[in-house]
Amino acid sequence: MAKHVLVAGSLHYDLVVNAETFPIADEYLPGHSLRYLPGGKGGNQAIAAARNGVVTWFAGRVGDDEAGGILAANLEAAGVDISMLQRGAGEVSGASIAIVNPFGDFGAIVVSGANLSFDPDAVTMPPEVGYLVLENELPMDANVALARKAKTAGVLIMLNACPVRSMQEDLLDLTDILVLGQAEAEAMAGRSFSSPKVALEAIVPFTDKVPRIAIMLGAGGLVHVERGGRPEYHPAMKGKPESMHGAMDFFVGALASQMASGSEFEAAVHYGQAAASVFMSTPVERRDLIRATQVRARLGEDDR
Repeated sequence: MAKHVLVAGSLHYDLVVNAETFPIADEYLPGHSLRYLPGGKGGNQAIAAARNGVVTWFAGRVGDDEAGGILAANLEAAGVDISMLQRGAGEVSGASIAIVNPFGDFGAIVVSGANLSFDPDAVTMPPEVGYLVLENELPMDANVALARKAKTAGVLIMLNACPVRSMQEDLLDLTDILVLGQAEAEAMAGRSFSSPKVALEAIVPFTDKVPRIAIMLGAGGLVHVERGGRPEYHPAMKGKPESMHGAMDFFVGALASQMASGSEFEAAVHYGQAAASVFMSTPVERRDLIRATQVRARLGEDDR
């Protein structure tokens, strides 16, 4: 029987701008396609899990401002249970400003706002939940408290350790699945991944701490490994990216949906990669239409 997923993480109201390149210090550049989008890694991952077919709960915090209402409504519209969403009186909801170039690369500045006041003591583990998904946009102490609460309840923990920050060893000790981007993995490994071969070599020592690891290498594909097993490399799937902004979050949510449904890790990783591929190649205004059927179709294309 499929388990549910609880995502605890950030919510941001994103301002997304397309530009030909990224500015350097003191430079003014023209931009276009200005959009306001509900985001935040936690919110994105919860929506991805729900759209890939698993019952999903969300725990996070917004302010009592207009942006907070928009973020809450967006989660509800995607079918996410927000009964544990915290609303801080007089607080300002989190926000980010993201710049996307014509190749789909992006950079962002995050203002955490109400996310920093998140209270882990207000979160309970629903009895049906099989996985707790965490990321690095909530305070570290909150993540550790939630992970300990999950372990006590017999809930497995998936940590998307992004963006880069120093990690508490006890959080890694509690983690069952670790998902990293290339920058985060390089920071943890203390070396640059000049090729997928280097990433395959570097990923194995991570299993001393966490039993299952997946590292997304952007256009370079991904690598993954289970403790005691052989590391595997999957090249990037075909398709021109519209934008990579949010692709890792969609991967994480899709991966969690499959693990909670009982898939083996390698199959779940491959599904997550297909989900991220569909997400990246879909125009931003149509991404809320992505469902498991499109992901399975992309898997079929990749297998041919």
